[in-house]
Amino acid sequence: MVSGQDVYDDGVLRITRTGSPPVLTITGEIDESTYPGLVSTLESLVGRQREIHANLVGVTYCDLAGLRTIVGLAGANGEDHEHSGRRLVLHEVPQRLKTVLQIMGWDATPGLAIHEPGHCSHEPGHCPPRARADQALPAAARRFPLLRDGGS
Repeated sequence: MVSGQDVYDDGVLRITRTGSPPVLTITGEIDESTYPGLVSTLESLVGRQREIHANLVGVTYCDLAGLRTIVGLAGANGEDHEHSGRRLVLHEVPQRLKTVLQIMGWDATPGLAIHEPGHCSHEPGHCPPRARADQALPAAARRFPLLRDGGS
């Protein structure tokens, strides 16, 4: 895949291939007007890839149909033999989308991984040593997690 190549842009939704390994960067709004472009672009890009990375940091709005389509890349549907076994890694997922994923139960979709910044995605034992984020918190915040991040 070519670094930084726009593969879809309708002025509201943009999908770009970037980096190595390739990452699909999705920015803009995903709604009923951009949904057909999202579906056709993702279908043409993912093919038979066994692992897909998608960065959602620039998604400003996403309806359930759009989110379901993205999550569906993981091959969650047991009847969908073409996609079974595919791994989807979501990067920089906005908190509001993480919340919807949790409410819908889609965060537990087989093959779906939500990469959290600061967590190593390498094989065990191959990550550089790094202090855990909660070690920098005051003792009270470590004992009472509701004090962190305004109770969330």
